[in-house]
Parts: sequence; structure tokens; C-alpha cells
Amino acid sequence: MSKYGFGGGIELPQPSKASKARLKVEPDSVEKAVEAGKSLGFVSREGSTRLKPGPKRKEAQDKVSIPGPKRVVDEFRAFCQERNITLWQGLELLLSEKRGGSD
Repeated sequence: MSKYGFGGGIELPQPSKASKARLKVEPDSVEKAVEAGKSLGFVSREGSTRLKPGPKRKEAQDKVSIPGPKRVVDEFRAFCQERNITLWQGLELLLSEKRGGSD
């Protein structure tokens, strides 16, 4: 008996070479499977634009993460707080000023 209280061991079957071959799948059967899944309430795993809770968004949302010196990030946050605007509104304001204020 082993130190774990089990005697001997088990023999695992050797994998056959046939199991590695990919099965041919008919496109029609895939479509039927997808339709069957939809009818059962399954949803697509494809990426989609998610809307967060809160006020209804009028346009698609995205996220940007820009690491930089703390002094610059702090200055940008202060800029937005002084104007009582969100970070994205501050970015939009700076971009519109760069374009010449035509917005």
C-alpha cells in the first residue's frame, strides 16, 4: 500500500491516433445547432459593445488606459475637476481646442 492508502495503481488507456483526427462537420449542421441554441436561450459569445448601467448612452463606449507620469495625470484630473467635467469630457475639450474649437 502507498502512503496515501491506495494499493497498486490504475492503468490508463493509451490514446489512439484516430482520436487526434478532426471530424468533418457539415456547415448545415452547425447552423442548425446555432439555431437550436438560440431557441433554448443561449446567446452569442462574440464580443459586443456593452452599455453600462446609468444614463442611456447615445453612442458606443470604449475605454483607454494611458500610463504616464503622475504629475501629468494629476494635472489632467485637476483640470477636469476645476471645470466639473468627466475625464472623457476633458479629453474631448482638449481635442476640440486642438482642432480649433470647431465642435
